[in-house]
Amino acid sequence: MSGFAAAAIACSTAVTLSPGAAADPAPPPPIPAQQLPGLPALTELSPIIQQAAGNPEQATQLLMAAASAFTHNPTAPDQSKNVAASVNQFVQAPTAHIVPPGVEPGAQAHLPTGIDPVHAAGPGPEAAPAPAGANAVPVAASAAPPAAPAPAPAAAAPGFSPDAPPTQDFMYPSISNGCSADGGNVLATALSVAGPATIPTPGPRAGQTAYVFTAIGTPGPADVQKLPLNVTWVNLTTGKSGSVTLKPQPDINPAGPTTLTAIADTGSGSVMSTIFGQVTTKDKQCQFLPTIGSTVVP
Repeated sequence: MSGFAAAAIACSTAVTLSPGAAADPAPPPPIPAQQLPGLPALTELSPIIQQAAGNPEQATQLLMAAASAFTHNPTAPDQSKNVAASVNQFVQAPTAHIVPPGVEPGAQAHLPTGIDPVHAAGPGPEAAPAPAGANAVPVAASAAPPAAPAPAPAAAAPGFSPDAPPTQDFMYPSISNGCSADGGNVLATALSVAGPATIPTPGPRAGQTAYVFTAIGTPGPADVQKLPLNVTWVNLTTGKSGSVTLKPQPDINPAGPTTLTAIADTGSGSVMSTIFGQVTTKDKQCQFLPTIGSTVVP
């Protein structure tokens, strides 16, 4: 062995054993089960959608079989069963996304039904106490009791303007482990816009579908996305399928939250999609777990 090689090995060993040597960063904490109870369905059904896109003639059968099997899995969380049931229902009888009560479609960004805002984008809205009138008149004993107060409107997720176009939200948020500045988890909303529409720019034309993916609470996107965030889709009506990479746009949230978009030539029909991959923010490289969505394109 040469003197140079021996010295190199000795140096390497010293660095490895030295108590002052830099240790690998600790892995981010695991995702709490209560934060995304629908996650098992997403991780199982997303690969099925990708498989269906590669074999569109069998897409309906593949999706129905996988969703039905998951729905009848006795160990699956209820929210996961609901996601699988939604996929099965869309495949059999496609319908557009139904927004939760109290939310105006296209005017108020929102999380899917069943997602606790406490786990999504900060504390949920608290009901404000009714102001007590100084000169309130006592209600007569025979008067009917006052009507119950209307429920507070659902809180809009950050990063969406009130003039957003009519959208079809994905069935469940995505999540990235350790993506926030303090090492915490980051949720992301995903939605689709069936053309023709003007947003997101340049706007999907007739027969096209736009996809928007927003990582809540992150800074703006890096100029170069190191690894792709992809959407794979299959048109259950026509058998057409494809995949496209989502990218940042200079006119969409350049200062954050990181928002990536893409426009796909899906054609008209009932479209099942899955978004998966990585996002590069200005200070983090984030791996996002898959999410799935359904879109009715006129």
